[in-house]
Amino acid sequence: MPVPHLAVIDPAVRMAELDCFNHISLRTTAKVSYHLPALFGMETLVALEDSITAFLILGSSSSVNDRLPWQSKLETWLKPQLEQRKPTLGLCYGHQMLAYMWGGKIDFLFKDHHKLQGFRRIRFQKDELWNHSELEGLVYVSHKEAVTECPKTMQVLATSEEVKFDGLKHKTLPIWSLQSHPESTSLFLKNMGEPNCVSLQAFDFGRQIVDHFLTHVQRS
Repeated sequence: MPVPHLAVIDPAVRMAELDCFNHISLRTTAKVSYHLPALFGMETLVALEDSITAFLILGSSSSVNDRLPWQSKLETWLKPQLEQRKPTLGLCYGHQMLAYMWGGKIDFLFKDHHKLQGFRRIRFQKDELWNHSELEGLVYVSHKEAVTECPKTMQVLATSEEVKFDGLKHKTLPIWSLQSHPESTSLFLKNMGEPNCVSLQAFDFGRQIVDHFLTHVQRS
């Protein structure tokens, strides 16, 4: 019989982010499953849907505006799951997808479509997820698009000089989303084509953000 667990959804279309998943699963005592809907379909999610108690949705090189068949299938299946109040954290593509699902708009940040990549200083508003404290720190980012119109059912959770909607929170459901990659690792940066190595300490702040969500899941 499947046990209650956190489902990590990796919307990768090119390279599975296994290193990020490994770091996430090793940082929580909760049971964790892993799913690749773009590459391998929805079967594993559907098979476990009754035992999934929370979601963590990773990034992807796809755009939510592509409207590929796997995207529609994932969104159609996921929305009623989230309406059951299952705690959810969306990161990068996951952030944009959640905003899109609730009526937000996603577009390129710049006319030349250049990418924002590197560590960005982000300000996080007070929230129950991090004990009602304001937080600020450096988190790795890699994206060309962003949320350009906030859904009416969501509110701003994080901002930066570069991105107005760097984080969102649903007003009535336990859904949080971030444009950044707080789950990033050294191998993730290598896969993103980063030419320079960074210290392991560079990931500390981002991992604290993810840990707050994992702690919430464990308590739920």
